[in-house]
Amino acid sequence: MKKLALILFLSVFSITILAQDKLAVAQKAIDKKDYKTAFNIAKELLESGDANNASRFFIQLRAVNYPDTKLYEYLGDAYAKMGVNELAVTNYEEAEKYDSLNIALKFKTAEILEKQKKYTDAVNKYLKIQSIDPKNAKAYLEASDILFRAKLYADAAKMYEKYLEVDKSKQAYENISKAFYEARNWEKTYEYGTKALELYGANPSISKYVANSALQLKKYDEAAKYFTNVPDSMLTVNELERVGRAFQAVNDNNTAMKYFEKVIKLDSTRSSIYFDLGNYYFREKKFDEAIKYYEAKAKSDSTFEPAYRFMGFAFYQMGRNEEARVNLLKSISKNPKELNTNYFLAQTYKALDSLDRAADVYKEIIDIIGNNENENKDKLLEANAFLASRAMQKKNYGGAIQYLNKVEKYKPSLDVYRMLASCHLSVGNNDAAINYAKRVLKSNPNDSDMKKILRVLSAD
Repeated sequence: MKKLALILFLSVFSITILAQDKLAVAQKAIDKKDYKTAFNIAKELLESGDANNASRFFIQLRAVNYPDTKLYEYLGDAYAKMGVNELAVTNYEEAEKYDSLNIALKFKTAEILEKQKKYTDAVNKYLKIQSIDPKNAKAYLEASDILFRAKLYADAAKMYEKYLEVDKSKQAYENISKAFYEARNWEKTYEYGTKALELYGANPSISKYVANSALQLKKYDEAAKYFTNVPDSMLTVNELERVGRAFQAVNDNNTAMKYFEKVIKLDSTRSSIYFDLGNYYFREKKFDEAIKYYEAKAKSDSTFEPAYRFMGFAFYQMGRNEEARVNLLKSISKNPKELNTNYFLAQTYKALDSLDRAADVYKEIIDIIGNNENENKDKLLEANAFLASRAMQKKNYGGAIQYLNKVEKYKPSLDVYRMLASCHLSVGNNDAAINYAKRVLKSNPNDSDMKKILRVLSAD
């Protein structure tokens, strides 16, 4: 063991002596103006890792204008190894004056500039490399990465495109997808994102970029497809809502509502989603759930009339007529001329046996429809028939006739003729009573009531 230690000591001692001898030889060579020898020894020192002593001799050689074109590059290498980056760059750029097409030298300069966080200068150096060698993939990639890390996404994306024209890598595809996404270039995000997934397989981050870009491009089927590959944990509340909207756009309401419910759990202030959820459950005839979300919407925005309207519809469907009435009246107070709201309010009053109130609402319905008879014949028929019946119950036969005339217009029948004959008889319109009685008897000669009218009026 002692013998081995002695051998190691002697070896180190010998190397030290040799190094010292080499330094002495180099210095003597400079003193004797044997610059070539000094240059070669300095180069050996640099290659062996002794950058400090190498730089000492290179500096002396520079002072005497030693003509070797590699002098400044070697001195730059020495400074780079010592971590004196500013002087490294200075000497590299001096070296470039003697060899302007030296790509390897430019890479050295660019790498030091990047270490100094002089990103613009580094990128410009890579651009010079690209001008010399347009197929130099490394120059494109290094410049792209700098721009990407600096969050200059639009510029980074363009540079990555140039890189991908001459080479490919998974990281480049991932970065270009994100860069175009951050730059809000949806077409390019979709293009490169889908290519990345095709080449390198599933990647939740890329799927997220592709899904969001597809949504922006109104490619809803594609958006929905890619969103299924993105974990909820990777989506913001806004993105969760957008996922819901994507599935809503392709009529996959079940999935859409699942996402909307996730949104509500994370942010209960998203009142627009309450209404969507209410409508979904209404369509599914799950009226209790629908009411819950309509109530939440109304609570968050008391001015939002449709929440009261559809809440009223839902209560009516459940047979909870008083609650339906309350909410339909709230809706009408905010939007008096909404036809369907008034129509269901009339149904609610009939269910509550408030027939006079129902009659008032039916009159309002007729007024709302106005001249749009062709589009609303069924509602007009129902309204006029109810009002005619109500007038007859109150022995207001003159009033009943005006409504029966409308019923006859929309849907003539023997029953309508019978009622018209009776009403006209009651108000003394004998000719009209005879006319309607004869119409009935033409189709039904054995109708005893109509025969009786004709006998009373001596028209049999």
